[in-house]
Amino acid sequence: MTIKIIACEVMKEELVRAASGCDIDFEFISMGLHLHPEKLGEELQHLLDGLSGYSRVILAFGLCGGAARNLKAVGFMLTIPKVHDCIPLLLGSTASYETFRLEEKGTLYLSGGWMNGERAILSEYDRIYQKYGERKATAVFSRMYSSYRRVLFIRTGSEREAFFLQRSHQIAELLGLTHQITEGKISFIEKIVKGPWDTKDFITVPSGESIDEWAFYEGKLEM
Repeated sequence: MTIKIIACEVMKEELVRAASGCDIDFEFISMGLHLHPEKLGEELQHLLDGLSGYSRVILAFGLCGGAARNLKAVGFMLTIPKVHDCIPLLLGSTASYETFRLEEKGTLYLSGGWMNGERAILSEYDRIYQKYGERKATAVFSRMYSSYRRVLFIRTGSEREAFFLQRSHQIAELLGLTHQITEGKISFIEKIVKGPWDTKDFITVPSGESIDEWAFYEGKLEM
């Protein structure tokens, strides 16, 4: 079976580590596209339309604000985790995510991957700071993150985790939030890479069919 995984750069290190020894092709997409679900969906479909020679393509994404809605499989089975964003993938399950969500709905989830791109929080703050000054930057971020109460840093075993953890403390201080740490689990990411792609955790559509948004809410798609 020839497999390709298309994923957000947020999970690049974890996915590549889990795929050690496996014959899998990867392609990673900028985390900045998450700010624009329609553009993310268009980019994903563009990538899917250009693929050939694979029996299965796995999208290491969630529904992501509707970005995965109606994505069409073209010449391969198309598989996607049955989650709304990538947080459950780093925590190991939707159940783990729900536990944290119910504990504090105003949680800003961070991992090393979230702080390693050009659209990372501190990078964005520095960009606004350099252009408009501290007062404006602070005001903008206060409005943007006014609904949050805590930062929850997810440990995933990154080689630079100590550095990223320090940065997450800086983010919490900048935004005036409490800071907590939890251990991530690699189990969901390993299933993305190696399977099984069961209907409990994944949606799979055959070639010529499209992902139904309701499958993320109401169970599996009929094959």
